[in-house]
Amino acid sequence: MAWEDELAKKVPIEAAYNDVASPVAKQVGSALESTAKATRWLIAPIDYLAAQNDRYQNYLQRISEKVPEKNLIEGHPQIVGPALDGLKYLPQEDIITELFINLLSRAIDKERVSEAHPAFTQIINQLSPDEAVVIYYLSKQSYKYLTFAAFNKESNTFSPREIRNNQFPVEYLANPGSYSFYMDHLYSLNLAGIWQQGNQTPIIDTETEKQIGVEINSLAQLTPFGQLFSKACIPEDIQKYV
Repeated sequence: MAWEDELAKKVPIEAAYNDVASPVAKQVGSALESTAKATRWLIAPIDYLAAQNDRYQNYLQRISEKVPEKNLIEGHPQIVGPALDGLKYLPQEDIITELFINLLSRAIDKERVSEAHPAFTQIINQLSPDEAVVIYYLSKQSYKYLTFAAFNKESNTFSPREIRNNQFPVEYLANPGSYSFYMDHLYSLNLAGIWQQGNQTPIIDTETEKQIGVEINSLAQLTPFGQLFSKACIPEDIQKYV
């Protein structure tokens, strides 16, 4: 029973005042009602903290399962503090949550602590779930990315590139149409990019024998820094998140 209810039980209003219309009875009753309301507002943060504590107990359990007891060491505050703070705003079953948990497990594992870097906490905070999925698949292999740019004879310029063939499995993304945007963002974070392979290939019209554009063969892949980030943070299996 909540303690504000216990408080109400300890003040027998009806027994003390037979006349429920008594001004004193009304005053005491009103005071108790206000007290109960105030109490509920006061304990709301405590209930929130209790819920947060349950969440962190769950996180700690998941972290402990990833680190052998004999390997436990004290985590660096630059990693542990921001990572725990980042977890406050995430659902428990979320791929970004898993990234933080993996990073924290590296930070307290003497055999893998070299994989953890303070910069990774800020990077995780900037990633969308889809971008984490992109990093996962790029950690397995590189993917061909073919684009075409039409040639404008009048202005002697090339039009913006259009995608002709993207071998990345975009069907695993919540928003497949945002793949190019994701790659641009990952490039800004020095995690991944799409780089041209070799020279552009001129495309010639077979009838006029004139150039109508160029094809650009590129490769989507992680940077060396992105590979380190993936090793430290990306889960080995993400099937439950896609």
